[in-house]
Amino acid sequence: MKSPSELQSEAARARAQAIEQPIHDLSLLRQIDPPPALVARVMTRLAEPRLPSVWDWLRKPFVIEIRISPLALVGLAMALAAVFVFIGATLK
Repeated sequence: MKSPSELQSEAARARAQAIEQPIHDLSLLRQIDPPPALVARVMTRLAEPRLPSVWDWLRKPFVIEIRISPLALVGLAMALAAVFVFIGATLK
């Protein structure tokens, strides 16, 4: 008669063998070559750039760049001050 530990180890080996069997069967599928037309089609689709959807286009960030010199900034500030003075003078 076998001891309980021997029975447990045999059961563990049987479970491991049962688990490994489907993996061995799946590994046999690696030897099958895919059809050349499938490979060409997949590679073509991967190489082609995907057109963005409307949602992708709306979510795409955009940058607004404004270049202004310090002299232009002073002139703009003086023009705005003159406009505010003019509006304040006409409201009286």
